Amino acid sequence: MEAGSDMTKEAGRKRETHSGTEMAGGSRRTSRKITKKTEYPSVLDVMDAAMNQVLKEQMEWLVARWNAESPDATPLVVEALTEEQRESLEREHLAREVLIGQAYVDKMAAEDMARLKMEESNPKKDPDELYYQEYRENWEWKYAEEFGSFEATTRIPTMCFTDKPTKPGVTKPRRSMQIFSVKVEEIYGDLRWPLDVFGIVAVRDDLDHHRNIIFERKRDNCQTLNEEDPYLVLTGPARAPLTLFGPMHFDITLKVKCSNELEDKDLSLLGFRYECCESINYQASKGEPTVSSCVSSQKHRSKLSTLELTCGIVVSSIEATISVRIVDGSWPDGFSGRFFASTASVSHMRVLLLNIGDEDTPVVATDGTIELSRRVVSVESFGELRVNAAGWLGSQQIDREVFFQPLKSGRSSRSLKVGSCEMEVTVAWSLFPLCYPNISSPKNG
Repeated sequence: MEAGSDMTKEAGRKRETHSGTEMAGGSRRTSRKITKKTEYPSVLDVMDAAMNQVLKEQMEWLVARWNAESPDATPLVVEALTEEQRESLEREHLAREVLIGQAYVDKMAAEDMARLKMEESNPKKDPDELYYQEYRENWEWKYAEEFGSFEATTRIPTMCFTDKPTKPGVTKPRRSMQIFSVKVEEIYGDLRWPLDVFGIVAVRDDLDHHRNIIFERKRDNCQTLNEEDPYLVLTGPARAPLTLFGPMHFDITLKVKCSNELEDKDLSLLGFRYECCESINYQASKGEPTVSSCVSSQKHRSKLSTLELTCGIVVSSIEATISVRIVDGSWPDGFSGRFFASTASVSHMRVLLLNIGDEDTPVVATDGTIELSRRVVSVESFGELRVNAAGWLGSQQIDREVFFQPLKSGRSSRSLKVGSCEMEVTVAWSLFPLCYPNISSPKNG
């Protein structure tokens, strides 16, 4: 009996050690240590928070538009709005949208009928020209009365708020587009490399709907493209393009110069909207939804080519306008290379600011400022901007880089040396307006 009792006690101890203490009624108190799992917001919570952010930004935009349209009235402030004022702004916006929507439906129906008649009367009409004509007519129907000519370029300058203090609620970091490259991916028909290309590539945003030119060449100043380097040398944007509530639109008319102007060929004719990413991924960060910056490429075929555009969306961005000035020494003879700008978030993608060939020297002003091909980029307000000079000085490989933490306004400067030449890289910082007065409208002069 004692041996059996001892075995029973031992089995009980083992059971208590491995399974916890057995309680009356068959329940068991566990002795295991329970680690509390980290709880992340559910998908619905994240999406709800994202929608609230969208509604908040929309109200900010409605208030900014009301203030811009009512300069003599006491400005509205989002944080001080009454429920009645919010409802009034939303009703007014909804009424506008209903009118615009109905007019758009009527116009589309009329255009469909007109297009059918046109195609019946001229079945050989180039579809690329039909699509571009439709793109232009839609723009003119929506914006011509308020914004003027379809060909007009943006008159909103860069560095709007670098030196000017702004009232609360007027400016903030915004989502913007970073344009990395435009490439002639393929050519068709009887075209052969190299190509002498001229024309315009422009982007349009919701801030003023005008052309923000990123490439422009006249017929007497073509860029020669070859199969080994089929990229357009971009010279813009003139200011950072914004994504307020909708996608960007690209407006492209490119031609190939031939021996006779009458024989010039249409390389590309496009008007289309650019959705940067196929999907937007919301990431949980301390319980708050954030959208990460992204990069994507799209190919568009028209006329005698396929163009590949590579662009990115920079979230919560600040506009950075870059300048480079020689402050000591002179430009080093024999230096060939490139100046780039990039952001830490997508460091593998770089914006080409200036390309200097083996026999080239940059254009330098009397004050030592180097003329860059491009100078406006965007960077996250919480991120980092990098400006890089890379190339060769004789047989020596050069790679110099300076870093900048974004500011809401003002300027930052850093020293960069290539050989015995010391340069000062300066970045002018500017927030974006929530709404910009229409300075381009004929009604406003």
